[in-house]
Amino acid sequence: MSNLSSKAVIPFLVLAVLGAGAWAFFDAFSNVGYAPKQPVAFSHKLHSGTRKIPCLYCHSSAERSRYATVPAMNVCMNCHTVARTERPAIQQITALYQADKPVEWVRVHRVPDYVYFSHRWHVAKGIACQTCHGQVQNMDVLRQVATLKMGFCISCHRQNGASQECNTCHM
Repeated sequence: MSNLSSKAVIPFLVLAVLGAGAWAFFDAFSNVGYAPKQPVAFSHKLHSGTRKIPCLYCHSSAERSRYATVPAMNVCMNCHTVARTERPAIQQITALYQADKPVEWVRVHRVPDYVYFSHRWHVAKGIACQTCHGQVQNMDVLRQVATLKMGFCISCHRQNGASQECNTCHM
């Protein structure tokens, strides 16, 4: 009887170990903590925290598009033609602007290609940027703080009374 019960337990243990390994493997792709080095030093803490510049001033496309996008260089230059022009990062931005070249920012937040996410819908509903992007106004270096996985999104949809139908996000 003892041999029979230990033989029955082995497949269960193997399945449990494989399940835990798969969970750990897929969870490793959450990108939480991802904070790539950017080509130009930029502090959201200074701009949106200390200076209180609203997210939508720089990321204005979030109101009318799926994408929040990085701002066009002329948005930066609205202030930096006169403000802090002696700083190396501003001089770097100014040189790129004058050469009509973009800053090659490294994307931080990304959802899988099979997910349809619209910033416009979320902004229109009054969902704060910090809900998904964290306390950006306190970050010198932008980093991903939320998993942006399905469970994260479903939890938010439940809390806010939004649709949880599959075709809401998977079109």
